[in-house]
Amino acid sequence: MVLLDLHMPVLDGLATTHRLRAEFPDVRILVLSMVDNERAIGQVLAAGAHGYVLKNAGHDEITGAVRAVAAGRRFLCSELGLSMLEKLLVGIPEPAARPTGGLTAREQEILQLVADGMTTAQIAEKLYTSPRTVETHRQNIMEKTGAKNTATLIKIAANQGLLK
Repeated sequence: MVLLDLHMPVLDGLATTHRLRAEFPDVRILVLSMVDNERAIGQVLAAGAHGYVLKNAGHDEITGAVRAVAAGRRFLCSELGLSMLEKLLVGIPEPAARPTGGLTAREQEILQLVADGMTTAQIAEKLYTSPRTVETHRQNIMEKTGAKNTATLIKIAANQGLLK
């Protein structure tokens, strides 16, 4: 079994998946990544990955993903599965069409904590995750909203009604 990320130096996760499937067709592939974009996830699963789990998933879910894929089953983490199901059932528009920039629940949670004045270290401690994970979420939020700095981000979030 191989555990890989989508963002890796030299050869990214999608290209690595293609190569592994071609050279080692029996290998089981689980992607562990912060990327929550449905298109990227669909591409890597179509390329032959057997599972996909977000790095911010709980320890039990990540362990369960490893066990499921190693045992020959497919796996999609609950946050992604529920998000995709919600879009199907509720008819939520595609992220590009949403004025919120398509923030995930975790990104919205982190945005609120940033707006509340918490530092990256404080957010990481509160959410039981690493500061690097928080920084990745912050960068994703900045990209999705088009904000260039934290002050602009808070202004955009307030104008779009994203803050409590």
